[in-house]
Amino acid sequence: MFKIKSLVVLTFLAFSAANPAMAATSPDDESILAQVGTATLTHTHYAAMVELLPPQVQVMLQTNPEIKNELITRWVDINLLAQEAIASNLDKEPSVAIKIDEMKNRLLVEALINARIDTAAPISAEEIATYYQEHGSEFEQGEQVQAKHILIRTESDAGEEAQAKAKEKIIEIAEKLKKGESFHSLATEYSEDPTTKNNGGDLGYFSRGQMVKEFEDTAFTTAPGTTSDPVQTGLGWHLIQVIDKKSPEKMPLEKVSKQIESALQKEHGEKKLQELLVELRKKYPVTLSN
Repeated sequence: MFKIKSLVVLTFLAFSAANPAMAATSPDDESILAQVGTATLTHTHYAAMVELLPPQVQVMLQTNPEIKNELITRWVDINLLAQEAIASNLDKEPSVAIKIDEMKNRLLVEALINARIDTAAPISAEEIATYYQEHGSEFEQGEQVQAKHILIRTESDAGEEAQAKAKEKIIEIAEKLKKGESFHSLATEYSEDPTTKNNGGDLGYFSRGQMVKEFEDTAFTTAPGTTSDPVQTGLGWHLIQVIDKKSPEKMPLEKVSKQIESALQKEHGEKKLQELLVELRKKYPVTLSN
């Protein structure tokens, strides 16, 4: 529980630190939860802050009153420290003042973009289909292989003796496989790849460029349903069993439509932002000195 509470409090602290304006009193505030000097934390203020926290944190706040009390206490602590900093004129120190201005500008920019630019505007099915047709190469998926492997690891600086022992071990495993033992059980027992040994060495599907060259070359030239001879890579010695192969194909539109929609929304948003900047450069003259 301590770790969970600490995480929530840290999230709250980060939010409070990034939103100094929230400490000010709003004319719409109602009953007061806490007060430090002239700063007040009302139910309305608290609720507004909670709404901006991650969903999982909001759920925890609803089900655990103790965490709410902890957050209110931390709000008091923050404001005690902040008011002392202001009383000490730290907000007027050049380096601090610059940071405050930058943080204020970032919040204002975010608010302006949210108010002026709809970054989640719906994209028509026709526009998505057109993009798919005009950018077909982006959705081409190369040949893929599904494979399992058994690894007997060697260090990169291993000497000839260590390399020979690893090779001998992988050959012994290959002999067990030829005698009818299952690849899955042999991988579980002998493989030194901690990420795959517990699922029988299964690597899933992968494309060219995802594995080291020696491993990739062997996997893509081994027929489905067969196991390669021992192959050496920088990691050690492998046996590779190819399960399946997929020929190159273009991913169907329905599978990538959400991806395209997201890309177009971003593209439209950036375009509208540039249009807004052009408009604002006319409204607010800009002077740059060399």
